[in-house]
Amino acid sequence: MRQPGYDRLRFPRLFAFGISALTTFGCAVGPNHKAPEIKTPEHFKDERTPSEKSFADLPWWEVHRDPTLFALIREATEGAYDLRIAMARVEIARQAHRAAVWALWPTLGVQAGVGDAIGTLDVPSVYPPQNLSGNFALGAGASWEPDVWGRLRRLAGAAKHEFQATDEDRRGVYIALVGDVAQLYFSLLSLDLQKDFAQQARVAREETLHLFEARSGGGVSNELEVSRARASLKQVEASLTVIGLGIGTTENALSYLLARLPSPIKRGVSLDALQFLPSIPSGLPSTLLRRRPDVRSAEKILLAQNDKIGAELADFFPKFQLTGYLGVATPNLKDASFVRGGVGLLNWTLPFLGGERTRAEYAAAKAAWEGSVVAYERAVGNAFREVANSLIAVSMLGERRTALDAQLAAASDAERHALERYRGGVADYLDVLTAQEQKLAVQLEVAEVMGRQHSAVAQLYRALGGGWPLPDEDKDDDKSNKKK
Repeated sequence: MRQPGYDRLRFPRLFAFGISALTTFGCAVGPNHKAPEIKTPEHFKDERTPSEKSFADLPWWEVHRDPTLFALIREATEGAYDLRIAMARVEIARQAHRAAVWALWPTLGVQAGVGDAIGTLDVPSVYPPQNLSGNFALGAGASWEPDVWGRLRRLAGAAKHEFQATDEDRRGVYIALVGDVAQLYFSLLSLDLQKDFAQQARVAREETLHLFEARSGGGVSNELEVSRARASLKQVEASLTVIGLGIGTTENALSYLLARLPSPIKRGVSLDALQFLPSIPSGLPSTLLRRRPDVRSAEKILLAQNDKIGAELADFFPKFQLTGYLGVATPNLKDASFVRGGVGLLNWTLPFLGGERTRAEYAAAKAAWEGSVVAYERAVGNAFREVANSLIAVSMLGERRTALDAQLAAASDAERHALERYRGGVADYLDVLTAQEQKLAVQLEVAEVMGRQHSAVAQLYRALGGGWPLPDEDKDDDKSNKKK
């Protein structure tokens, strides 16, 4: 039995065909994306030997050639806290993109009810609900919003670019993780070398103190020399405690990156046995913008904000919605009656009656886009700053290492001459102590600079976006933002 009023609610086929045509050939309103103009220099600041090739093209296991460091980085990239959090964020964004894409398709629903009062049968966001009563009801409904103005396509595009941005953030976490593990490992090796130098100095100071104590007991030496020798020994022991503190905290920091509880860290070769790459070319500055994940992420956010402007602009136009419902409601099986739902055609907030909210949301989307432009420019500026800092660090630390090597050679000669003069009775032991203290200070500084050199190379590799191949250009980015 037909429900009263069904003929009045029947959706004309011609109008349905017109809406379908509008959807097929409709336009996506809003601005087309235009990337900000960024002027890149011909070569990086402080780069000594410009080259088109970049050592960032190398995988990290060819840059950091210590097998022990290789194993630590591998462990970190398989279970680090920050990387797992980043992967979860990527999955959240992926599902948000899927949800935005499915919004373009019709929605189907099924409802059933049993009881003395069936109440309200409703397909969500379809049309005013149908009030029924009886003991049994069963029906199915469908709803579809034709994307005439491209609002849903813009929202799907924004979700896609936000998903891509989170994936770039994940890559950034990966690259940062590789760099951080390498830097902490080199710091640990540097502290180990400092500890070796200090232990050698302690052995020498202990032997000297025992000698002076024996000479003082025989009346050859005096208490002043014994006191000075003992003070020198305690100074070295104090240095060892500071170095031990540094080793412990560095091991704990590295354990945290490896997602371990604080534990000892295995070492491989010593710091002075590690070899630098024969050359460290930086590549072209133009490739930096394509390689750095933070720059690419900022660009994707810029694309997403551009799509959101289009989505907000589409809200100024009417929304068309096609709905339908078919079912049965009955107090008993003999008197079953069909229920056929109505059709929602138009939903439009008039600009002059309640449209201020729409205008405010559109203005907010434009402001968010302007902010994302600045964020993109900031990411580019920060990328060039980090590369320049790393280049000058590699260069200056190399020069400092050369000067310290010469200084260490001179300090070793001074210590040898002081001992010879003391044994010949020409100088007192104060000259020997002074020469030994100067030599130890230079040794500790050499070990520190050696660690900083390797860390600077790791930082340059990270600043250049090393660790990932150059990603392919997204050929469909511009297409998704053009009017159709």
